[in-house]
Amino acid sequence: MTDRNQAGWAHKARRALLTLIPLLVLGGALLIASRLLETSPQAGRRPPPERQARLVQVEPAQRFQERITLTAWGVVKPARELHLRAQLNARVASVADALDPGVRVGAGTVLVQLEQADFRLALANARADLTRAQADLALEMGQQAVARREYELLGSDVSEQERRLMLREPQLASARAAVAAAENRVAEAELALRRTRINAPFPALVVERQAAPGSLVSSGTDLARLVGVERWWVELAVPVNALRWLEFPTANGEPGSRVRLYDQAAWGEGVYREGRLIRLYGGVEEQGRLARLLVEVSDPLASQTTDAPPLLLGSFLEARISGRRLDDAIAVDPAWLRGGDRVWVMGPDDRLDMRPVEVLHRGRERVLLRGELRPGERIVTTPISGAAQGMPLRLAGAGSDGQR
Repeated sequence: MTDRNQAGWAHKARRALLTLIPLLVLGGALLIASRLLETSPQAGRRPPPERQARLVQVEPAQRFQERITLTAWGVVKPARELHLRAQLNARVASVADALDPGVRVGAGTVLVQLEQADFRLALANARADLTRAQADLALEMGQQAVARREYELLGSDVSEQERRLMLREPQLASARAAVAAAENRVAEAELALRRTRINAPFPALVVERQAAPGSLVSSGTDLARLVGVERWWVELAVPVNALRWLEFPTANGEPGSRVRLYDQAAWGEGVYREGRLIRLYGGVEEQGRLARLLVEVSDPLASQTTDAPPLLLGSFLEARISGRRLDDAIAVDPAWLRGGDRVWVMGPDDRLDMRPVEVLHRGRERVLLRGELRPGERIVTTPISGAAQGMPLRLAGAGSDGQR
């Protein structure tokens, strides 16, 4: 082999070696990694962790065994209201001091006196006409006696019409009619004279006065406005679904529901007047579609007692109506009601149970329920985000096992 051939073979050998070395290194690295994987310890797969129990507070369900109390608002209005009006055309002679707004007047009290002179003259003339008619009747009665004697003496056979004329029966009827008409005119004149004295028809409170001495009034002119003081009304509005809990007067004399009326601004905290539910209006409000009720309060001005405050006409009162008694309901705080018709209960297995319930009544301080809820069961009072049926729960202050 020549020197030239030896040099060429050495060059090729070096090139092959340079190519082979990286491949050997890579293969050795792969072999080592494979051995490490085969001999390393295998980690076991963990089961998913159990959902962590939520910390909650609970309250026992309480049985409700009393009357439902409904709250409503209403306006005081009079049970009797009268616009006192003149019935004659006359001049006002005098007005009583009692006819001032805010003054109480008794039944029969003279409030306005009209001038009587013209009416006294009319009565005198009517009585004179009556006396004249009575005299004419007496004369005619004498004529009747004479005519009857003449008819009996003649004894003639005449027709019925001729007999009536001979006995002057038409003249007698006319005289009697004149007396009756004169008596009616006297009665009318006496009535007009009585109407010059305008009285209070019932015990009343003067609300407004229009009459003034010396003023001319005609029939129908307003003189004053009166309201009765024996009883007043409070008109209330309640939801239609609340009517089933109310009691109304019955035909056998059973009274309606008792109502307590409050006016904190005028009477102070805790002071109230009592009334009775007496009537349900025959329709609902057009605006709120609420049922309208009427409550009656006796002696509204507290004239027969010193312990009760007087009502004020037009005042806006809070009414608390004592409704029917319930014995099978559960009372809960309004905040414990979830979604409007469910209650969260912590079951015996300390898991969340979402119970459907029927809402019987919603009050400001409690909601009355009926349904799958028993007295003593643990109602969850704590809000839970992402709550789900069967979620594990634990009580505040309890250990990991759920026991206090």
